[in-house]
Amino acid sequence: MTVETTPSLPKQLLAQGRPLDLSASALGELRQTRGGGVTRAALLERLDADGYLYLPGWLDRDSVLATRRDLLERIAALGWLAEGTRPDDAEPSQNVTRRMLNDVASQSGILQRLLYSGAMIELYELLFGEPVRHFDFTWLRAYPPGPGTGPHIDSVFMNRGTRTLLTAWVPLGNVDRHQGGLAILENSHRLEQIRAKYGDLDVDAYCLDDEHADAAASSQTLLWNGTISADPVALREELGLRWLTADFQAGDVLTFPIYTVHISLDNTTTRLRLSSDSRYQRASEPADPRWIGPEPSGHGSQSKIGVVC
Repeated sequence: MTVETTPSLPKQLLAQGRPLDLSASALGELRQTRGGGVTRAALLERLDADGYLYLPGWLDRDSVLATRRDLLERIAALGWLAEGTRPDDAEPSQNVTRRMLNDVASQSGILQRLLYSGAMIELYELLFGEPVRHFDFTWLRAYPPGPGTGPHIDSVFMNRGTRTLLTAWVPLGNVDRHQGGLAILENSHRLEQIRAKYGDLDVDAYCLDDEHADAAASSQTLLWNGTISADPVALREELGLRWLTADFQAGDVLTFPIYTVHISLDNTTTRLRLSSDSRYQRASEPADPRWIGPEPSGHGSQSKIGVVC
């Protein structure tokens, strides 16, 4: 296992429209884990120490690029790409507002094979030390220019099953930080104040005695957006930690547990940012029912639960 760094930070990065502090005390590089034959013990030690594993080149680059071509052709068929442009250019049309393409993800056999067989399953069987299962729901994101996702942990979206759940963020093509790559808040997996005050919340839970309880119970969408803060700059300053990111390449995998705080940076380019989120766990442990089965309910009305507040 070797550690490498990517040189030369860019002159400006945005998160939720706010310029990030680019000083070394506020922004850094994700630590890379490379090398064939890496041991389970070494991976687990680093995952525990850092709260993430950044694995450049874990996936076959040609397979990732073939997946990207398939997805962009499907996206072009939806009218999401600018007229007269090549799908590979990923130039969005002006009317693109949706960012999630779950239906496209389920229809793309090449994406399903990339995420749920071969090197990906080998990674999680190595980390968990036993057979694994994945969520049947795949988060496929095609982000046009504009804001990324706000600071959050995954627990609030998927904590009705095992908490020993790992997320995989996979850039589907080269995604540099200007295009909206992921950023991890350094050492945030150790912040008990966030886990205690926020980590046990559920974006699909509502108060039974609230005057709007009936509307919440029938809602087909999130009851709140799940973010810790609307301002990733202020959050970092308050906690005294650094945002860590990288210029990602096709074939890279970034994986982390559900208590690691992360964002996606704003996309300040003219192209769509294409990436996927997928989740993996021990097959022997319970899975969040919102994300499994042939037609997962996700955040629909079937997933809403009333709680005593």
